[in-house]
Amino acid sequence: MLLDLSLLQTLVAAVDLGGFGKAAAQLHRSPGAISLQIKALEERVGAELFRKSGRQQTLTEAGELLVGFARRMLQINGDALLAVQGVHLAGEVRFGMPQDFADSWLPQALAQFARAYPAVRIAVTVDRSPVLLSALKSDDLDLVLAFGDADTATSEILTSLPVQWIASSNFSLGADAAVPLLVLDQPCGFRQAATDALDRAGRPWRIALTSASVSGIWAAAKAGLGVTARTTAHIPPELAPASAALRLPRLHKVRVSLHRDGATTNPAAVQLWSVVKEVVSGQLPRV
Repeated sequence: MLLDLSLLQTLVAAVDLGGFGKAAAQLHRSPGAISLQIKALEERVGAELFRKSGRQQTLTEAGELLVGFARRMLQINGDALLAVQGVHLAGEVRFGMPQDFADSWLPQALAQFARAYPAVRIAVTVDRSPVLLSALKSDDLDLVLAFGDADTATSEILTSLPVQWIASSNFSLGADAAVPLLVLDQPCGFRQAATDALDRAGRPWRIALTSASVSGIWAAAKAGLGVTARTTAHIPPELAPASAALRLPRLHKVRVSLHRDGATTNPAAVQLWSVVKEVVSGQLPRV
């Protein structure tokens, strides 16, 4: 008896996104269709995969076991498709991304691409979005995943992410105290968004630390030197959103866009574009 990959995809989405409703939105199906797919999968394997726990659905032991296999089967399926589609693909792709993604799930996607296309070399540049987009314009990069709008014919908005105030869990701030900001060197959209939001709210602020890298910001935040404004794409475990606890003003969402050199005829770059789009749509909420 063969397992249906589309049913396994639904199972993994429901687990990763925390519910049938969110999985339905992600997979562009109705919640009822998701429930029917899970029921069909349970009938196929002859075991219940979820049990009710209050208002939530939690995995049974059989469900936990199947999710592990499902992830591996979907991974193999993706690798097989990529390998067959790009059997003759070779060359180099110069790809730029912010550190927020380099520190989280995107390197695994690049590893998947590298396994499928062993003759393609990926040269990765990690930097701030304005720097990466400038490198793209000067033909130093082929592909860029960046924060901000898609402003050319060869760019596309993939999603929008919440921006949060982030600090150490034991960081405290007096109601009238100037907010100590941990920021990247200019130009930086998050730095501007933070100061603009505080100015609108009438909150005093000061620059406590500037850094050329997000790693420097995280290190300073862990040490309790202040707060920073970043997306929820990657928050180190020692840190947490602090907007409510510190009574800081709300920050607007930021868009995530994929950009390609409009003049490129590099087939490897075109293929990586498709892979990054697919991975982002699976890992992050859609616009």
